Amino acid sequence: MTDFLGLGAAAIAACAFAMLAGGTVKGVVGVGLPLVALPVMASFITVPKAIALLLLPSFATSVWQTFHGGQFRASVRRLWPFLIGMAAGTWVSVRLLASFDARTLYLILGAIVAIFAAVLYRRLVFSVGPRAEPWAGPAVGAASGLVGGLSMLFATIYAMYISGLRLGKEAFVAAVALANTWATIVLAAAMANFNLFGGADLAGSLLALVPSFAGVLFGTWLRRYIDEERFRKTLAVVLFLIALNLIRKALG
Repeated sequence: MTDFLGLGAAAIAACAFAMLAGGTVKGVVGVGLPLVALPVMASFITVPKAIALLLLPSFATSVWQTFHGGQFRASVRRLWPFLIGMAAGTWVSVRLLASFDARTLYLILGAIVAIFAAVLYRRLVFSVGPRAEPWAGPAVGAASGLVGGLSMLFATIYAMYISGLRLGKEAFVAAVALANTWATIVLAAAMANFNLFGGADLAGSLLALVPSFAGVLFGTWLRRYIDEERFRKTLAVVLFLIALNLIRKALG
């Protein structure tokens, strides 16, 4: 994989901006660092490279959010079947990551982001009752892992599931942070096992902590003042435009 320091000034600046923007969204709504940052970064560097650089920022910001509100134990008790399913799905899909060509990955990434943008704009919420959780959790976890292992966009699946559990705002943020923490640990282990994450990527990922955490801290402060409805719709439109650009790259 390409050395982070050899990416060029334009690519480094674009990646830093993408991580700052993604961190801000994550600070506001609890998810969004890979969802916003990865599609932008993929316009300048390869998808596997972008995933590798986002591993530490995604992990560190999620750990901070997981423990920040004191909801860690409750989240683990509620979500452990889902987390097991996610680990299994992630390991399977990461094994396929190295075999996909760039255009296929751009197409997959663009399609996932476009679908999520449409769901986000329409604010579709699916209710998950207590009787459904024992089977829905592992199934959704596995689906999230299969998607996330190829694109790091785990949250496009699990955010809708966790929303359906009807948690409070703080519990929701803690739950999705726990899910993303676990997803990042499994993803990093799988990528290292299949030689998709090395020393140069670790150095770049460490540097990426700075803009990512700056964005999360700003977004956490902004959450108290922002118009949630307007923010949600604006984010959905931006994500859809990003998705169209990725699909254009795949088909062009």
